[in-house]
Amino acid sequence: MLVRRLLPAFLSLTLAVCPVFSVFPAFADAPADLRAAFDARVADDAEEIPLFNGANLDGWDVCVRGLGASDPKGVFSVQDGALRVSGEMYGGLMTVGSYSNYRLTVEFKWGEKTWGARADKARDSGVLFHSFGPGDGFGGVWARSVEANVIEGGVGDFWIVGGPNDGIAATCDVVKRGDAKICVLDGGTPVEITDNAQGCFQWVGRSPDWRDVKGFRGPNDVDRPNDWNELTIYAIGDAAEFYVNGVFVNRVYNLKPTSGKIQLQSEGAEIFFRNISLLPLD
Repeated sequence: MLVRRLLPAFLSLTLAVCPVFSVFPAFADAPADLRAAFDARVADDAEEIPLFNGANLDGWDVCVRGLGASDPKGVFSVQDGALRVSGEMYGGLMTVGSYSNYRLTVEFKWGEKTWGARADKARDSGVLFHSFGPGDGFGGVWARSVEANVIEGGVGDFWIVGGPNDGIAATCDVVKRGDAKICVLDGGTPVEITDNAQGCFQWVGRSPDWRDVKGFRGPNDVDRPNDWNELTIYAIGDAAEFYVNGVFVNRVYNLKPTSGKIQLQSEGAEIFFRNISLLPLD
């Protein structure tokens, strides 16, 4: 979501989060392994909730920048059982339902097409969660939320999609490298962000030589550039943890809000999604 710093100022709104599946005690601190904590608590008979049926966009609301629910160019469509996001226009596809305390699994694969100002830039998209309010509430493009970024070289970066007065916040244990805040497993300094303009918490292996160019690959990148990848988000109470192809990449805690809808971004690059499912904690 590199365009975040360029988005215009906007009025803060008083917004209500939709009802959620369950209430789970907030974590005072991020557990050492949220995935393990989830596995220990999830019910034996818990069932995956498919969020995408592979046939149509039932259960999702479209929002295209400047057009609302109208999508004349087919930015969001179904192709060969996968959800295609063309990237041609900025916008989001958001679930009708609102969720809390879950494991979210999303498979993604890059397409070839890139557009406009990002035609030669790193291919960019994202999975936004704990989303609330209107679909164009932030900068006229996305609902306010938090994000597991999907961008070449930065899959798993954590962003706030909102402004300083939107009630969104997160803390991460980081080491600093210039202006960059890099998530670490142990021994980092807790840093809180409350605003998109403060930048992101970069995933643990992000290359210090990252460049905003199409096809960028860092030496530690765990996503596969020409194949399907699995992004897993564990969101329990006020903590969240990201894995890419089963490898830990980021975690945050003291997270606000702790529930909401899920969005998939269109942000200048073609991308495909499939096998989108959610396993609730109870």
